[in-house]
Amino acid sequence: MKIRLASRAYDGTLAILRGQMQLPGFDFEITETEDVPGMFAGMFKRQYDVSEMSLGELIYYLSREKAAFVAIPIFPSRMFRHSFIFCRKACGIRSAADLSGRRIGFLRWVQTAAIWMRGMLVDEYGVSAKDSQWYVASMHHWDDADPGATVEPRDGSVIHWMRSDGQNTAERACRALFDGEVDVLGVTESALAMMLANPEVERLFENSREVEANYFRKTQTLPIMHVLALQRNLADKHPELPGKLFRLFSESKRWAQRWRRAIPSLVEAWPNHHLDEERKIFETDPWAYGLEANRHVLEKFLAYCYAQGISARDMAAEELFHSSTLQLTE
Repeated sequence: MKIRLASRAYDGTLAILRGQMQLPGFDFEITETEDVPGMFAGMFKRQYDVSEMSLGELIYYLSREKAAFVAIPIFPSRMFRHSFIFCRKACGIRSAADLSGRRIGFLRWVQTAAIWMRGMLVDEYGVSAKDSQWYVASMHHWDDADPGATVEPRDGSVIHWMRSDGQNTAERACRALFDGEVDVLGVTESALAMMLANPEVERLFENSREVEANYFRKTQTLPIMHVLALQRNLADKHPELPGKLFRLFSESKRWAQRWRRAIPSLVEAWPNHHLDEERKIFETDPWAYGLEANRHVLEKFLAYCYAQGISARDMAAEELFHSSTLQLTE
């Protein structure tokens, strides 16, 4: 049976994308892409059977019983987000404590990175959700498919729409910062180059790596960005498939970890040194798959989603995943 699989080329998924690891009884029809919004939209429109999915979008639609897919506790993308927050130098912002009451923008409201950044600013730095002005260029990754989607934040946030023009969501959001429509902008990798190329903006956290390391020491959280999603009708037809996918992606990650240490890099001269330094910071495995190993991260994110109106109701972490995967561990 063919399974349409979409993914970015992460080190942890390479063995699957290159055909080194397969699923007996199933044949992957692979779409390898760097178009993350397009990949999410493709899964939403049922163009794929298995795909990465925005954790925020998953929660939005599951909580409203509008999702045709269900998650497996595999997390292909995790990333700290302090270094993705930029501010205009002319605004005189010196620290996150200066942000309350400011105009703070993001690419999308229902975007995992933005949810983490907003939650972190409120939770860790005391930024007032009610007093600040929140701006977005878009609501979802697939506005063309669900143009009427709305959210009602519970923390007092009021959402404003950016007026700036651009060829896509990232460009519109960047222009909003460059033109002074917003004072601060939280971005993702798609807009990072534009931020770094503009001499009139700077990172909110100049020593972001140290800040992120301290954040982990305090919270034991390496934010989850994407989760593996599976079309629900396929899971119903093949109830063994969610567990098989969990084990396949777990083994692919372990292969990547071995490969990462064994093969010289064309990017870093001392890759193992950096890995050893990270191990000293983490002390545990922050890349672990499975519900229980990530419950504290998921519950923090679900609390942010409830406060920001992403979820239509208060949700338990178990509700995100196929029932057959709740007890699975690596």
